[in-house]
Amino acid sequence: MMRVTFVGVGEAFDERLPNTSLLVESGGSSILLDCGFNASCKLWEYAANPIDLDAVFVSHFHADHYFGLPALIARSIEEGRTKRLTILGPSGIESRVSRLMDLAYSNALSRAGFEIFFIECVPGEDFKHSGFRFRFALNDHSMPCLAIRLDAGGKSLYYSGDGKPTDDTVDLAGNCDLVVHEAFTLDEITTGHGDVGTALEMASRSGAKACALVHMRRTIRHTMMDMIRMAIGTKPDVNAFVPEPGDVYEY
Repeated sequence: MMRVTFVGVGEAFDERLPNTSLLVESGGSSILLDCGFNASCKLWEYAANPIDLDAVFVSHFHADHYFGLPALIARSIEEGRTKRLTILGPSGIESRVSRLMDLAYSNALSRAGFEIFFIECVPGEDFKHSGFRFRFALNDHSMPCLAIRLDAGGKSLYYSGDGKPTDDTVDLAGNCDLVVHEAFTLDEITTGHGDVGTALEMASRSGAKACALVHMRRTIRHTMMDMIRMAIGTKPDVNAFVPEPGDVYEY
């Protein structure tokens, strides 16, 4: 079984919704996908055992996807964590997180009672860690963004990070149980961002069993939900939904 908790579903500046972040659990292992500046504290609200988190994956280096790491790490130190924490992300992940920690809580890492282990991920890579099989492909975003596929216990999850689908990401998501995709706009073309229609089409092309639409522009998410549902209705072959913070999807 795979259990996905939507810790956050919002974009960078949504005043109502925490940044998009997913807690994925399977077989006693857990990984947090992205950790934006206002999402990290929600982990403690929604996770049963946040102190036992195995790993954090960062899709790309925009603040709403990794600036919550200092709060997560500092609270873990305060809570007396001793278990090693793995942080995975694009090239430069260790130096980025180290600099961020130094700015946010200088010398905090010297007081940590646990090791932080970094893994740099690259498109096309395939490895197993923390109970999951990891695979990656580049999405079409304004900066390099790694989409990720996780497989564990016979179940699969694809998470886009930000950006439009590419042929490589469609292949990566092939026959996934759940695709979680950025849908920043309803139907307008925005450089480096996906939209509802494109995300639904991607899920259909990849043969996904279900599709969660996240990271919507706040003005669209809060005022145009009827139109979003209508767009979902045009793709009856896709079991699509718009999750709320704290929602859980188990399969």
